[in-house]
Amino acid sequence: MQHSGGPSLLAVAVSPLTGRSYRATCDLPQDSCVLDISTPYADTVYKKFRKEVCAECWRYELGRTDFLTCRDYAEAGLWFCDARCRDSWLEREGQGTVELLKTLEAARIRKEKGKAREDASTAIKQITQDFLDQAWEEVSAQEKRPKTLNKWKMLQLDDFEADLARYVLLALNHLHRESSSFTVSSNDGPSQFAETRPGLNFGAATWNDFASLQSGELLQISKFPELLDNWVHIYQVLKARFASKILRPSAKELSTSASPANTTDLSDVITPQNVRTALGVDPSNSFGIWQVPVTEESEGLGFGIYPVPSFFNHHCAPNVRKERVGRRLRFVTTAAVRAGDELCISYGHVEHMTLAARREHLRDGWFFVCACSRCAEEEASATTRDAAGP
Repeated sequence: MQHSGGPSLLAVAVSPLTGRSYRATCDLPQDSCVLDISTPYADTVYKKFRKEVCAECWRYELGRTDFLTCRDYAEAGLWFCDARCRDSWLEREGQGTVELLKTLEAARIRKEKGKAREDASTAIKQITQDFLDQAWEEVSAQEKRPKTLNKWKMLQLDDFEADLARYVLLALNHLHRESSSFTVSSNDGPSQFAETRPGLNFGAATWNDFASLQSGELLQISKFPELLDNWVHIYQVLKARFASKILRPSAKELSTSASPANTTDLSDVITPQNVRTALGVDPSNSFGIWQVPVTEESEGLGFGIYPVPSFFNHHCAPNVRKERVGRRLRFVTTAAVRAGDELCISYGHVEHMTLAARREHLRDGWFFVCACSRCAEEEASATTRDAAGP
């Protein structure tokens, strides 16, 4: 694992209790940068803020827009501070990605018209893994019928779905680009990849790293059954609009901006499993794109998946803090750390909350009940007080 200062300062360890985590490889003083990642593997800025946020450096000035001087790619939902940010984004993502995003934005509902579509899964009382697998098997069967695919071409996405679809599309496009060239994989940690390879800089990660993150599919959809309809709808739109080997556009469609002839063919990567993978790792592993400096009033502008930093576990008294500079994330020790110590961050800015509030916040947002040493000590102290009585 690379960091900004030379040799690796952290290593992946595997525990039956905590899974994969980072541990220090040597004694570290306070304020040591242990990890520095330049960009997420995939990200999205919410439509609500897109015209106010630079697509590259994520600069946001409380709704001001005059600093966004490069607006050449507004049809793709991209605004930039200046030519430098624009060129940086294009160097990493490529002009082809602009065309992909234009096509996707054409599928976004402009205005709500008529009766809203009916969601089938919202009435389901219990969601099981078998139920989810069967639902996606039905989708796979449906796409084998050309008439069904033609119907999917007419579907549109609401803003929530379109924002998620942008993130999925970027991730699948990165997989497509990786599949076209030699990649390096790893069985026990993130791949040594991309940061030094021109044109394939996806945050030192590959799709294998991205896909190896823990999925929260079952937990998310069990809590919010309507998400299944959203996810299937996203898949249907992506499959119909970007898998041209399966569904060839007509000459008339090729002449419209909704289906540009030069849009990248993603037939080989738009599969139910890949879309489920991308959607499943959010939000359990996502890093919020927050207005900085982060305060209780900061706006959440979007999110990104950084596979390499996702190996940091949560602790309610973390010994590592996250610093965002543009789209770069730096992880810096908050105190001296001994060799072999686990390196942990805070997932939800919960350090000043009570035990009950912390656990509720983490359970609702990240789907786990925190059992870090701080929570365990506070729970034990509370139990002792209750046992002692008044």
